[in-house]
Amino acid sequence: MFDRLSIRHKLIILLSLSAALALLISAMINVYVGYRQARQDALRVLQQMSVVLAENMQAALAFDDAESARKMLEPLQADKHILFAEVRNTAGKVLGSYRVARLDEARLSQLQLRLQQEAQPVQRFKDLATATTEDSLRELKAIDILGVEQAIHFDRQLIGHLSVVSDTDLIWQRMREILWIQLATSLLTLLLLFVLSIRLQALFTRPILRLIGAMQEVSRSRNYQLSLSTRARDEFGDLYRGFSDMLAVIRERDERLSQLATTDALTDLTNRRQALETMQQMLVRAQRKQEPLGVIMLDIDHFKSVNDQYGHAVGDLVLKAIARVLQGSAREYDLVARLGGEEFLLVCDHADRAVSLEMAERVRQAIAACRVERAPNEWLQVTASLGIYAAVPITDSRVEQLLKQADDALYQAKREGRNRCVVV
Repeated sequence: MFDRLSIRHKLIILLSLSAALALLISAMINVYVGYRQARQDALRVLQQMSVVLAENMQAALAFDDAESARKMLEPLQADKHILFAEVRNTAGKVLGSYRVARLDEARLSQLQLRLQQEAQPVQRFKDLATATTEDSLRELKAIDILGVEQAIHFDRQLIGHLSVVSDTDLIWQRMREILWIQLATSLLTLLLLFVLSIRLQALFTRPILRLIGAMQEVSRSRNYQLSLSTRARDEFGDLYRGFSDMLAVIRERDERLSQLATTDALTDLTNRRQALETMQQMLVRAQRKQEPLGVIMLDIDHFKSVNDQYGHAVGDLVLKAIARVLQGSAREYDLVARLGGEEFLLVCDHADRAVSLEMAERVRQAIAACRVERAPNEWLQVTASLGIYAAVPITDSRVEQLLKQADDALYQAKREGRNRCVVV
């Protein structure tokens, strides 16, 4: 059932349960600490009382004065939680005693026995300074009673013991108050946290829902340009950045594939297929605006001999060098492409015969002046033949017609001796 709930409801439940568990643990700790503190406070009161009574009892024990001992214990009646108190000499004789009216003989004997058997020696309570030495104190800590047994000394000699036992009603009364306060506080806090959890869950669900929305959008539109920006530095920020990085990798892959599909791998020029598409767009624009379009076909002279004599690696260096010359000579909006082998294409937008011829001649001279290092300190120079066709294309002109015109001019340049430009 839990797995069918939305993440929003799951978060509310988890936050509420976590708060309830934290409050329960906190309440248990507070109750335990409160109980220990209340018990320690009650024991401290008994210890202080025993110290005062022990000092006052010294004379009564020294002179075996039972009446004085009894009168000294009478003020304990003011504290209804004192169950009994007695003072004994070293022979075990009870010199004076007090017990609450509700305490019968059987219960008194039981308490005396428990005090004797269960009381543990502790370090003497030092809040009140005494002149005695070799002090000893034993205390009993139980759920239902607290007790102390104080040794009484006179002139550094043990002369008797004082025992005081009280109930724990005050402790449990205090614990009930703590429990009610803790319960009320916990319920109020839990209610407040539940209300807050309804709002706080949005801090977690909003980034997740935003990411899900972005994923659905990318899946629907295949728009990998989408990017999720965030200032968060937590795991949600890492998730957003990871998603954006993944989209960037996909974009980069698509761009690389697109480049491989449209670019010549050796020279990084536009390949033949893309060149024909781009040239068609330039042709349509020239026809619409009635502007001239210059088409220059270029072929490296005796390139087969270069490959046969120096190898294809040197031939590739020559092709790359020609590509750099063309890129450096063309204008930003011109088309430079490798059609295949040693054949290149330069399409000049808004270029008449004079401009196209000037550009072709500049390219020819740059190629003739270019030196290719085929080996360390060994240079190779090549030339090129160029055919130019430049005109305002008519409406029914096609890319193939323009290329054929430039190609015919190219072969004419080759027939006339190569390393020259021919325009038709």
